[in-house]
Amino acid sequence: MPASLPPVRGPGFDIPGLRVPVRRSGRPAEQAPAPAVPHRDRNGASCPLRPSSLSSLLFGRPLANEEHAGRKIGIGTGVPTVGLGAFGSPAYGPESALLVALSLGAAGFAVFAAVQGAVVLVLLLLWSTFSRAVRAFPGNGGAYTIARDTLGPTGGLLAAAVLMLDYVLNVAVGISAGIAALASAVPALAPHRLTLCLAVLALLTLVNLRGALDAGRLFAVPVYGFLASFAVVIGAGLVIAFGGAPAAAAAPPAASGEASVWTTVLLAYAVACTGMTGVEAIGNSIDTFRDPAVRTARRALAVIVVVLVIFLAALAVLVPALGIVAMPQTAETYRSVLAQLAAATVGEGSLYYVCLGTLLLVLILSAHTSFVGLPGFFRLVAADGWLPRPFAVLGRRLVLTVGVLFLAAAAGLLLLAFDGVTDRLVPLFAVAALAVFLLVQIAMAVHGRRVRRRVASERRAARRAAAATLAIDIGGAVATGLALVITIVAWFLAGVWIVLLVVPALMGLLVAVRRYYAALDRALSDPAPLDLTNLAPPIVLVATEDRSRLADKALAVALSISPDVVAVHLAALEGPGSEDKERALREAWARDVEAPAHAAGRSPPRLVTLHTPYRHVYAPLLALVGELLATHPDRTVAVLTPEMVKQHWWQYPLHTLRARRMRAGLLAHGGSRVVVMSVPWYLDEPDPAAAARETLPGSRGAAEAASETARVGADRAVSPV
Repeated sequence: MPASLPPVRGPGFDIPGLRVPVRRSGRPAEQAPAPAVPHRDRNGASCPLRPSSLSSLLFGRPLANEEHAGRKIGIGTGVPTVGLGAFGSPAYGPESALLVALSLGAAGFAVFAAVQGAVVLVLLLLWSTFSRAVRAFPGNGGAYTIARDTLGPTGGLLAAAVLMLDYVLNVAVGISAGIAALASAVPALAPHRLTLCLAVLALLTLVNLRGALDAGRLFAVPVYGFLASFAVVIGAGLVIAFGGAPAAAAAPPAASGEASVWTTVLLAYAVACTGMTGVEAIGNSIDTFRDPAVRTARRALAVIVVVLVIFLAALAVLVPALGIVAMPQTAETYRSVLAQLAAATVGEGSLYYVCLGTLLLVLILSAHTSFVGLPGFFRLVAADGWLPRPFAVLGRRLVLTVGVLFLAAAAGLLLLAFDGVTDRLVPLFAVAALAVFLLVQIAMAVHGRRVRRRVASERRAARRAAAATLAIDIGGAVATGLALVITIVAWFLAGVWIVLLVVPALMGLLVAVRRYYAALDRALSDPAPLDLTNLAPPIVLVATEDRSRLADKALAVALSISPDVVAVHLAALEGPGSEDKERALREAWARDVEAPAHAAGRSPPRLVTLHTPYRHVYAPLLALVGELLATHPDRTVAVLTPEMVKQHWWQYPLHTLRARRMRAGLLAHGGSRVVVMSVPWYLDEPDPAAAARETLPGSRGAAEAASETARVGADRAVSPV
């Protein structure tokens, strides 16, 4: 051990004023609470800690790993957090089905009621499937995990690609539907539809970057207000339908005669299935719930499905009974089915506007379901090696920040591409959602067959239960598959072809990412014992622009590393006419560098001038590095790049940023025998302890930061790549 380094004594490093523990044998270290370090102003007076940046104000304080359990949600917060997508779907699924069914005239009411009954039955089958899936596959991932473990890697890849589209489209459809409802109520906002969609998307992104707990609390009021107000509407509607005189409603349109009855029934059934989307979000959000997470998630799923069943069944009864008709959104007198239902049951007073207001909020906020489920799903897929690893990294608020930002960016692109028009997005969303349902049902059917084989020798009750669940999954898969086929055929030219192209493309991208990580792991795994046979000091190159304190600091660092130091001056970077600058630099070098070095008995750094006729920052340096590596095959070349640290945003446009470009070029093309080091220079010397206090929440930031650094340094056993 070099004499300059203090020995390690006791269980930790002895640092004045700080006790830094070291973890041993994989067990967490025990430490006394760090002393409070008060935050002080410029005059040294103690003052309360304030947010250190705009990000602290917008996103909240950073959260420690230990606070992760406290950020999970229960039933009360989980239902509005995960159920927003499901609660918003009755606003457009039944209305689309009614619009198709009424092409048969008055007979369309009976078709609508039958179709809604079929959707309720399929929803109950889905409930059984997803409830058992949550219990059998308790990890996050939903359809992806189930398909991967039952249908193999290809099934998992297909589920991953479809789920990505499903969640992204859910955001775009939810926001655009809400803004469309707002524009129908306030026509003056119609020209600003796309701008409003993007603004709502930005707001949702900001809220979700703070975490699911904060988002669930924020969204609980409109969701529960929506459920309560429409519970009153449904109750009043049932009283009117079965005990009173229904108000006069618009006459149904005459039969168009353009399609046969069975074609109309099938089309109505296919679009009506979009009224049960959103229930799949539970499978990707299990880790969001408090322990016991599986039981809490299943209870939340039960609440969501029961509410959805009541809503859809009530519409099947009340729409024909009250004579409510569906109108095209382009009609000047357009009113949604739910708006007509509220007006017909409770009038157009204050409760009517409460219903429409909460409906508008739920439609817009239904996109939040994707923000809860998709980042966790991304983390699981990234852990399997199919997605880039940044998707698995928790951010400052214990949120998977990269997944949230990716979802926002993808949804924003969809809104821009389709101009924020819901009708153009719904066919794509229907295909993605139905495909997710179908994959889960097929996978659970395969899982059920395995369970049935395992219980073949057990009691008769167990065999009957396994056979019943298998029949439920197969029946649900047939019903969902029928709706999927109808949707693909009927709306292929309306944009469904995009989904059929994007899904294979996404699968190809996932495979490419997996192959890259596999090759990287092969290259980095199984290292040989540390080779200590060739420890010759490196040849150090110091990029030197002129004589300055910054250059002197870099030279001093270089001389402390190796006796072989070469200062490299790149001439003519500013263009022709640099001869006088070169001459002045050589004269100053002989006087201020070589002479002091000779006087101290040391070999002075050599000054080498490289001409850059094309003003390239790193190409001439790379040529010199190549010559040195060829001349000294047993040596390493270290390149030191001095750089003034920009401590304020306005300093960046005032500098050339050549040091960054030089480092980037050397790292990209230098090779494994080249080491690139940065030597910083500060105009205002920073205080690391003060920076730690301002960055970490609470007054123990400096001690905790040092302690954590020591623990990570002592225990790091994985590649930081």
